Amino acid sequence: MRMKEYHKILCSSVKDKRVGNHEVEHCFGKRYFYYHGNCVCFVDDEKKTYTLSFCGYGGSISTKNCLAGYREYFTGINYKEENPIPIYNYEISHDAKSC
Repeated sequence: MRMKEYHKILCSSVKDKRVGNHEVEHCFGKRYFYYHGNCVCFVDDEKKTYTLSFCGYGGSISTKNCLAGYREYFTGINYKEENPIPIYNYEISHDAKSC
């Protein structure tokens, strides 16, 4: 998976930023990444951890690619994924974890 340009822009941003349907919000050493208004990635920069979430939307390739890009970026800078989830074999369930 090759990261998209929005991953690079948002992940390197030091302030709140929006790129199309993607955005990042900064709050006291934590970052929240949104896709279509849903929090799909939560990052704790102090602990160097991140958490991915389908927020109930697991069927689309674009959501899977979005999550895979964040995973690639944050594992590449040695952040640890908390509660890892499978991305490409995810099935939608009614109890899907949400941010």
